[in-house]
Amino acid sequence: MKLYPSISRSTGQSFREFDAYVFDKIDGSNLRFEWSRKRGWYKFGTRARLFDQTDEVFGEAIPLWLNQQADHVATIAKKQGWDNCVAFAEFWGGNSFAGEHLATDHKILTLFDVAVHKVGVLGPREYLDLFGNLAPGAHYMTARFLGKYKWTRGFVEQVRLNQIPNMTFEGVVGKTMEGKRLIMAKAKTQLWLDKVKERYGAEAEAVLNS
Repeated sequence: MKLYPSISRSTGQSFREFDAYVFDKIDGSNLRFEWSRKRGWYKFGTRARLFDQTDEVFGEAIPLWLNQQADHVATIAKKQGWDNCVAFAEFWGGNSFAGEHLATDHKILTLFDVAVHKVGVLGPREYLDLFGNLAPGAHYMTARFLGKYKWTRGFVEQVRLNQIPNMTFEGVVGKTMEGKRLIMAKAKTQLWLDKVKERYGAEAEAVLNS
């Protein structure tokens, strides 16, 4: 099952500027849903492992996906002639934080990327063309597109200070294509970073790099 690529934090000497399609980063858990033309939606996973409906934390995500997102995404996949794809969605509730969830919360799945067999994760322009009509607040949800920005240290500082319009608590992800290569970077708000450090102490760095 396709793993979601690791996204670099925009810090240190590895920082690079690029023209970015910028998306809101919802604070939740990255889940995977695999579809094939022959088997339908048949495999489900977190970033690190597979799960089924008996899973104590993520089991509820399967019927949520099948009831809300699955048919629409499968219809697009069939129209595009894909034989197999993996949809990536953020699983979250009103009290979710840094991958932890409150069992009593109403949960939401927010689609943010799709990977196609033998192609890889779609570029941001193609993703928006195919899935951008899944507007936030509608029955089918996709990560909010915040606009095109120059990904500079100044822009990352604006994110840190929570100055980007329509951005939620955690931060943003920037994406672009260089030829066939997908380039991604993430930036977090200082409020979110401080909350992670306050809650996790010595383990905060591991959470920030997850």
